[in-house]
Amino acid sequence: MDAPANRPAVALLFPGQYRAAAATLGRAFVNDPLLMAIAGAAPEESERARRMAGLFGVMLAEQRRHGQPVVGVLDNGVVAGAAIIEQVEQASSSLGTVLSGITLLPALLGAIGFDGVRRAIAALDTLLRHRPPEPHLYLNVLGVDPALQRRHFGAAILDYLRAQARQRPDLAGVYLETATAANVAYYTRFGYRVIGEFAPIGVRMWRMMQPRAA
Repeated sequence: MDAPANRPAVALLFPGQYRAAAATLGRAFVNDPLLMAIAGAAPEESERARRMAGLFGVMLAEQRRHGQPVVGVLDNGVVAGAAIIEQVEQASSSLGTVLSGITLLPALLGAIGFDGVRRAIAALDTLLRHRPPEPHLYLNVLGVDPALQRRHFGAAILDYLRAQARQRPDLAGVYLETATAANVAYYTRFGYRVIGEFAPIGVRMWRMMQPRAA
């Protein structure tokens, strides 16, 4: 579906905004099944959000290092929602991905510990092996601060990605995975289709693809 004219504006986020974006994503994914399995299900929600913010901080640093975009929606100057996006020409091997991010290992260990890093590598290996073979945009992460949801911030980012893919005939579309059953219906509303299921580190996930619109 085409984006309504009153959607919130989507903007590139700059490195100075990444810490706020990581905190926003940490709160948004505090109950995400895959990230809870990776980071460890701390009993206190605030502690889970802290761990996940640390994990997202590492992911955002990796995005910056590889020149991949981070986009978001601002609410009165505050990062209300953010998305980590990659243009994928060919899926990388898990070993190559881990080695490329080796300089970030101390920060990752500080965020989720040794066991968390081990689980993250195992999950990443499964995720990479199930990526579509054709070039695509990969929506790695999309999250909106729970206190600011239901204001179409996530929808605005999805509309933005659809428009980006529409301009690129070399791309098959936009691909994502989700470990939350309720998200399947949400993404379906935006033209995503389930193309498979799998279970990284035992967590059920859905693979979804939004084909590029002409």
